[in-house]
Amino acid sequence: MPDPLEAGKRALSQGDYGTAQRLITAYVKDNPNNADARYLAGNASLGLKQYDDAAQSYLAAIKLQPSLWAAHKNLVIAYAAQEKWADFDREREVIQKARTSGAAGLSNGDADVIDVLYVGTERYIVRSFAELNGRFKARYNIAHFAPNGKPDFWILCESDDIDQISFAKAHPTEAEAGQRSFSLDSYTAPTPTADGKSYTQTHGTIKFYPDGEPSYETVRADVLLVLQHKVAPMSSTTSGKPTAPNR
Repeated sequence: MPDPLEAGKRALSQGDYGTAQRLITAYVKDNPNNADARYLAGNASLGLKQYDDAAQSYLAAIKLQPSLWAAHKNLVIAYAAQEKWADFDREREVIQKARTSGAAGLSNGDADVIDVLYVGTERYIVRSFAELNGRFKARYNIAHFAPNGKPDFWILCESDDIDQISFAKAHPTEAEAGQRSFSLDSYTAPTPTADGKSYTQTHGTIKFYPDGEPSYETVRADVLLVLQHKVAPMSSTTSGKPTAPNR
C-alpha cells in the first residue's frame, strides 16, 4: 500500500497543496505524534494561505520536537502573514537565542525566509540575515523573481559603513554598544548593454533609519508603500560597470 506521507511530500514538491493537505491530514489522524507529519501539514496549509491552520500545525510539531527548526522558521512566516507581530518577534527571538547557543541546524550564516509579500499579481520573498550580509551589510532582502527564477528587483534594509560616521556622532553611546543606523535601498538586476561588454544597474535610496535598526514591522510597512507605488525613492542613480557581477 502506498505511503500517504511520501505521496503527500511528492504533492508538496509539485506545488499541489490541496492533494498534499488531504494525504498528510489523513496520515496525521492515524499518527498524531509524528512531528514531521505535523510540520508537513503546516507546509500544505501555508501553501494554501491557510495561515492559522499552518501555525497550529507548526506549534504541534514544535511541541513534539522542540528542535525542529524548520517548523520554527515557517511559523515565523505564518505569523507575518497574519500580522501577529508580537508572536512573530517572539518566535524569531527563540530561533536567534538557539542560534547563539550553538544549536544544531542553525548557523550565523542563515538567510531565513520570514515573509512573503503579495502586491497585485506579484510576489516578493523576504529574507532576514542572521548576521549583516554583504558589502552594504544588509539585514533584510525583499526580492522579486523573474520567470527564469532569477531576481530582477530587490530592496535591501542595509547598514552601510559610511552611514555609521553620522550615527556615531548623533548616538555615541549606542554606537559604542554596537548599534547601527540603517537605510532602505532598491536595486534592479544588472542589465547587459547591447555590446555585452558592460552592464547597467539602477539604485534607489528610499528611506533612512538614522536612529538605529528598525523593526521588521516598520520595514515591511515602508516596503509595501514602495511596492504599491505610494512612495517613490528619494533619489535614483543608474550606473554602469565593465563586467557583469556574480550575484
